[in-house]
Amino acid sequence: MTAQEIINKVKNLPPISQAALKLVNLLEQASISNDEIVQVIKCDNVLTAKLLRACNSPYFGLDEPVSSVDQAVLMLGHQQILHIVLTLAFGSAMVVPLPGYAVEANELWRHSLITATAAEIVAAEAFDMNVETPVAFTVGLLHDIGKLVMGQAITPEIQSEIRALIEKQSCSRSEAEKIILGTDHGEIGACLLQSWNLPEEILEAVANHHKPICEPRPKLSVITHVANCLAHLAGSAPGWDGFAVRVDPQAIAVLNIDEARLEGMVANVRESFERVDQFMTMA
Repeated sequence: MTAQEIINKVKNLPPISQAALKLVNLLEQASISNDEIVQVIKCDNVLTAKLLRACNSPYFGLDEPVSSVDQAVLMLGHQQILHIVLTLAFGSAMVVPLPGYAVEANELWRHSLITATAAEIVAAEAFDMNVETPVAFTVGLLHDIGKLVMGQAITPEIQSEIRALIEKQSCSRSEAEKIILGTDHGEIGACLLQSWNLPEEILEAVANHHKPICEPRPKLSVITHVANCLAHLAGSAPGWDGFAVRVDPQAIAVLNIDEARLEGMVANVRESFERVDQFMTMA
C-alpha cells in the first residue's frame, strides 16, 4: 500500500485550524512580525479563545489578565505564542488513545511535546544548520502524526504482524512497517501534511525522522531524528515499540554530538517533563 492509500482509509481525522496551518507556512520566512502572527490568529475565533484561556492560566502567572491576541503577543513574545497556538491546534488531534500501539490517551501528545522541546535543544546545538527554533519545535510536534492515521487505518491483525516482526528480527518500528505495508508512519505523516500544504522542509523532516538524510548536507530530518531519540532515551516512550527506536550514528556524528554531550542533552530533555505536563493541563 502507498501512504495515500492508507490515508484514504481514514474517515474521521480531526479538522485542523487553517490559521495554524498558515502560521506553519509563515515559519519559512526569515523573520515573522508580531502583526503578521496576530492577524493570522484573529482569523480563527476558536483558536483565539483557546489562546487567551491558556495565556490566563496559572502556568504563566501573569500579573494582569490578557484580553486580546495583540496583548498576548506583546506580553509573552511571538515565539512563545507560536508554541502555544501550534500546541493547541494540533494537540486536540493527538489526545486519542492508539490501541494498536498500546498508547493511552494523551501519551502521543505528551511524547510529541517532549520531542518538540528536544528539537529546540538539538537545533541550538546544531548551529551550523541554522534552523529556527519555531521550525524545530513544529517538526518535533508533528513527527509522529502519521500514527494517528495508522491507528485508524491498520487492522489489529496487521499491527500484530508488525509487532511480531520487531520482536523476532530486532528491527525498528519503521523497518517493520515498511516490510509489512510498503510504507511507514513517517511517510504517511508527511503525505498527510502535504495535503495540508505545509512546507517541503517540514515534510522531509517528518517523512525521514527514522532515516535521517545526512549527506551531502544534513537536512532537518537529522534534528528531528535526534530529538525523537532523545525523548525516548529520556523516558518518553509511548506504547510498546519504544525499545525499537535506535539512534543513527551518522546523525550524531554529523551534529558533532559525543557521548558526554548526548547524556547532557538527555538530562535537559528529562528536566522538561514537568513543564510539559503543566503545559498540557493548561491547554
